[in-house]
Amino acid sequence: MMRNYLVLENIIYSYTIIFKYMHELGLQSIVRRKKPEYKKGKANKVFPNLVNREFNVTEPNKVWCTDFTYMTRPNGSMRYNCSIIDLFDCSAVATLNGSNITAELAIATLQKALDVHKPGK
Repeated sequence: MMRNYLVLENIIYSYTIIFKYMHELGLQSIVRRKKPEYKKGKANKVFPNLVNREFNVTEPNKVWCTDFTYMTRPNGSMRYNCSIIDLFDCSAVATLNGSNITAELAIATLQKALDVHKPGK
C-alpha cells in the first residue's frame, strides 16, 4: 500500500527498502484478516412469509420487523444491536445491545417491546 502511494508521487523504491524505512520509523501496516468463504447451509426451520413485502400498514402495532446490527468497538470486539421497528411509521419499538448474537437477545428485545406497547392479537 505504501509503495503504491509512493509510485503515485513518482517515488520508486522496492518493497524491501520501504519495509526497512517503515521499520526505522516505527510504522506498521494494518493487516486485515480475510473473511472466511460463505458456505450456505440447510435451514433448520423455514417460516412462512407473512409480510410478503406488503409494507403499507394502516394502523400502529400491526406489523413489526426486527434486525440485528453488527457494531465494531475501538478495541476490536463486536457488539450486536437487536432492534424492532413498527412498519406503520418506521419508529423504533424496542432496541437492546448484547455481546453475542443469540436467540435470547431477540427474545429479550421482543419481550421489552411487548411490555411497553402491549399490542392486541
